[in-house]
Amino acid sequence: MGTIIGVHFWNRIARLCFCDAESVSVAEVNLPSDIKRLDIAANEYALKKAFEVIDGFLKEKAGISDYSLVIAVSDDMGLKEIQGIFSAAREFGVNVIRTVTETLAMAYFSYVEYGIGGNALMAFVSPAKLGISEYYLEEGIVEKIDTYYAGRWNGSSLSKKDFVHSYSDKLFDATAADYVICSGTMERSLDFDFAMKNYIRASGTFINKNIELKAIDNQCVIEGIGFICGKLEGRTAFQGLNAIDSASPYELILSVNGEMCPLLDSETVVPYSKTVEINKFPEPVRSYNSIKLFEYRKDEFVLVSDIHVAKDKMEDFYKKASSVKVDIDEDKKIVLTFVDIQTRNEYKIDVLEAAAQDDAVEEKEEDVPGFITKVLPIIDNLEYAANYAKDDDSPYMQGIVQSYNNAIEILKKNGVEVVHGEGEPFDYNFQTAVAHVEDDDLPDNTVKQVMQAGYVYKGKVLRPASVVVAN
Repeated sequence: MGTIIGVHFWNRIARLCFCDAESVSVAEVNLPSDIKRLDIAANEYALKKAFEVIDGFLKEKAGISDYSLVIAVSDDMGLKEIQGIFSAAREFGVNVIRTVTETLAMAYFSYVEYGIGGNALMAFVSPAKLGISEYYLEEGIVEKIDTYYAGRWNGSSLSKKDFVHSYSDKLFDATAADYVICSGTMERSLDFDFAMKNYIRASGTFINKNIELKAIDNQCVIEGIGFICGKLEGRTAFQGLNAIDSASPYELILSVNGEMCPLLDSETVVPYSKTVEINKFPEPVRSYNSIKLFEYRKDEFVLVSDIHVAKDKMEDFYKKASSVKVDIDEDKKIVLTFVDIQTRNEYKIDVLEAAAQDDAVEEKEEDVPGFITKVLPIIDNLEYAANYAKDDDSPYMQGIVQSYNNAIEILKKNGVEVVHGEGEPFDYNFQTAVAHVEDDDLPDNTVKQVMQAGYVYKGKVLRPASVVVAN
């Protein structure tokens, strides 16, 4: 493992930290201009370039060649992006042992340096993002309670639509926290202070209207990570501290050959182990089993992993009562163990390792699928506006409809197939059942409603259609 180095990408630099006997040393490393404007931790190309710069600095300037990394991530990052960090690190040849959210690092620092105890809200404000999470700090433990607000922020107000879940604003309003600790850029921290006070004043349901807002220096993130690095290295000065993080700010859902079942909720802390029963393990139509993990983000299913398992490897499970055990460790690495309830036969999948093997087998083509996937949210918005337009004669609405139709036409001309399927038999290869309803007018296993269109590129599912299935 060697020396453990903390990393926080901030304000177009990489902030690094490492521990000596009882303190934390911090250094700053300039990054190449072509990645300075990217969300580095969420971009594979930017990460590899950053790893190269950090590796050179540690070896040439600090004399450290044997090291592992702990990386700070924004609070809206889920397992999809975190798996991307591990994948990029593996390809570059560096060892990432953990990711830590910016607010968790803040909470750790606030407990150690300021002795803040009880419940506290931590808000980290970067130039474009805001993350708000609640923590409980007591007797050497810093435990995440929940993430309320995470993602892009315009700096003017707290909008309920940007809360992590539809119910997050209610939890936020009912917080037991006595403090809101804010950090980030000075300008954005002032914006947050103003927005928070306006929210409390206008909410009508925010319980603790006397909650105290405190601002601290943004250096708290990298120093908080340094404390965590000291604990991981086993340094005596940091052993009385324990940070308890959640698995993801989003719910985690498993799909087996198109049938979905919930695995983890957004409050699940790591490490964690849970077993879920599958009434009848569905048999695949194709030559492989499709094992998918989704995160449910703001009313949308985001694909985390899509793993193909040869049909003959799991044939003992088909159409039998089974269970799946999910184990997720502190590094947020997931292992799924499928168990035949009658025979106790098992089949185990290391999700990150299985995804890496899939990447090795499949040919790597131009990143057209990646580009299309990034464009889909824009097309979704156009489709939603086109479908729910109230004034069809409005030139504005006609322009939106025409833009949506043009976008679909361009996708089709470039090999993309749009998947709907309303009124047709459910096909788990291209659709995901998000709900089942009774309908005497439809045959069994028929798609009653399409909640979100799916897209296929050259036979590869970029995103399955989310559908409601009848009977």
